[in-house]
Amino acid sequence: MIRPLSLSEAHMECRSLADTVPVLTDLLAFEKVAQAPGSVTLRHPNTGWTFVVHEGGPDAPDKQRHNHYGVRVIGKEEINAAYAYLEAHRDEFGLTEITPPAFSHGSYSVYFTEPGTNSLEIECYADVLRKESGGARVGGVRANHWTEPLAADRFPGRGYVPQALTHGTLACADVAVSGEFYREVLGLEAHRAYDRILYVKHPDAKHYIVCGMRPQFNRYSRDFRFTLAVESAEEVDAAHRWLADRGADLGVTDLDDVTHDDGRASLLLSDPDGNWWEIASR
Repeated sequence: MIRPLSLSEAHMECRSLADTVPVLTDLLAFEKVAQAPGSVTLRHPNTGWTFVVHEGGPDAPDKQRHNHYGVRVIGKEEINAAYAYLEAHRDEFGLTEITPPAFSHGSYSVYFTEPGTNSLEIECYADVLRKESGGARVGGVRANHWTEPLAADRFPGRGYVPQALTHGTLACADVAVSGEFYREVLGLEAHRAYDRILYVKHPDAKHYIVCGMRPQFNRYSRDFRFTLAVESAEEVDAAHRWLADRGADLGVTDLDDVTHDDGRASLLLSDPDGNWWEIASR
């Protein structure tokens, strides 16, 4: 079993960084921390993982909504304000498929699609958290993901304040098979939230991945992945040896060689459903 220190990064592929990054910074409160040829690294100021956006060009495939990322606000009135703001600025940011606020799996949310075809969610769990046990179930993912909320003046003029990048999502064919892989191979927690839904997370943090069982779904490139941090390059090499030896029996469907870049070692693998994961030294 891999023993990750954290679920450290989320990766998303877009068509144009020039079109997508302003959506993330101006509508979802991300901040740019680094830029490289073909990618931008962002971080939400109240969140413990980074978000890397890769430019796939105009031929990058459309993304399905069950592969999306979500941020969270505190109050339901903020969801209504976010919907109004998104509609008012639809043309400015090239937004499509803005859905009216609705309840789903305990959250009150609005969804929209950015110009690079990725769906994004602004969610709220205020109703769930009114119950004493509301934030404790399924690994605590519905509890607040922040210690101190961001003040309104950190994100003024919109009527809502994204407090954290809470989750990404994946599709799978069988939640039992995928859950076993996440636990026994990747060393993560996998909580069965509903018959067809898993919440996957590192035990030391609240941000998570929603894994939903779908009758059919698309597979995407290595630029749509999640990164698990391990202690050292030696642990990455050891993980590669283990996966090369036993991966086919464990459910690994593809395994890349280890790469070394400026002292950082990493490898990419795909899970039983063809979703990509990265194991990287911190």
